Amino acid sequence: MTYRKIHLYDAFGFKESAKFEPGSAISPPVISGEYRFGIMICYDLRFPEMARILALEGANILVAPAGWVQGDLKVDHWQTMIKARALENGCYLIAPGQTGNIYIGHSMIVDPLGRSLVDLDAEEGLEVVELNLALVQETREKLPLLKNRRADVYARSPNAKLP
Repeated sequence: MTYRKIHLYDAFGFKESAKFEPGSAISPPVISGEYRFGIMICYDLRFPEMARILALEGANILVAPAGWVQGDLKVDHWQTMIKARALENGCYLIAPGQTGNIYIGHSMIVDPLGRSLVDLDAEEGLEVVELNLALVQETREKLPLLKNRRADVYARSPNAKLP
């Protein structure tokens, strides 16, 4: 499998598009037994549509490795978006964060209810966490956000093209 980062980081004074080309398609989830991993990279996390598409394609775990650059409120942005993507899709989100130099670290694992299971702060480290896929199923049954979507209504908006 090849993954191409979809959203280039052209923000906060950086311009990845000066050096890189964006991917042109969202890669389908990687399947390993019951685990279905939807992959995003760094800045992709800021686009909820991408996480939603991966969840609709069957992802029960989203993985978003990042070199999240330090700056005003950047740790808050990182933590909030990780929790939001997990909550709005009823899945786990694993977010390894690069440490040192200009990066914030804060590798995290969040469960489908938005609870932080791991936050390594700015430190390097390794945590082993058992992911309970029954919690994904239970969450998606009790809070059926994927089923209750109104794609028919969204499709009528001239500014939104969600599947």
